[in-house]
Amino acid sequence: MPSYYDIDTILAEEELLTVKPSFAFAHLAHLDPDSARAVGRKRRRDESGASKENVTNSSSGSDHHLPEGTKIKMPLWAVDRWAMLGFVRVPTLPRHYRQRTKERLRADPVDMNLCNKNEHYFLAGTILTNLLLRAAHVARRHAARNPRSRSSAPSAHAQAMERLAVEARSLQTSLLTTMMGPRLCRNFDWTLSALDAMEDDVSEWIGRLTVLECKMFVKGVEASGAVKELEGVRIGEIGRELRCTQGAWIGPWPRGLAQWRGG
Repeated sequence: MPSYYDIDTILAEEELLTVKPSFAFAHLAHLDPDSARAVGRKRRRDESGASKENVTNSSSGSDHHLPEGTKIKMPLWAVDRWAMLGFVRVPTLPRHYRQRTKERLRADPVDMNLCNKNEHYFLAGTILTNLLLRAAHVARRHAARNPRSRSSAPSAHAQAMERLAVEARSLQTSLLTTMMGPRLCRNFDWTLSALDAMEDDVSEWIGRLTVLECKMFVKGVEASGAVKELEGVRIGEIGRELRCTQGAWIGPWPRGLAQWRGG
């Protein structure tokens, strides 16, 4: 797993994930915007038609609770611990990691603008799949320890986690195939063009890359530049050797050779 203090990991873990609480949470109604608006409307109705005492009782009751099964969005870093404890359930993957996007990536991985989906598409997807696989493992272990679940059919939660685990493995394959396939080859092809000012502009290509791919692009440009520089040095050395052998040296003699020549 990436480093805890890695800035790219921190930004990737800001990926929003839709979850459902496994039970009612107290004082967390603000996590659901629809619930907060409903509470506000109810409070205004109470203030206009009921006494202050009733308003106080209603506002201090279940208005501040987040009901079980409510769909809310939370970042990956906040979901991790709650998912491990079984406090929340993940009903589905984010839209840009679902089957339709994976099919588009299989059809044409090169032209797809992943930066618009998520600047840290690959890293966030890797963290997400790791979370789902760990949560499924915890759910299986919990079911194995429960005597009642051994003699009965798997619970709905266990079945849902197994389904998500299958989707997570499929997503892992899609991420690896996309990152290491034709998209990577095209990325390194563009690194060669970036060294020549007369070649095509690479800004359009870079605009569709994720942060990880941009770093690979920069490393590719540096490697290509080093290779060309090495080739230039080697060609220069071969040229000097040929001129010296033919007795037609042009330019200043190397220090050791000039001393041997007597000059």
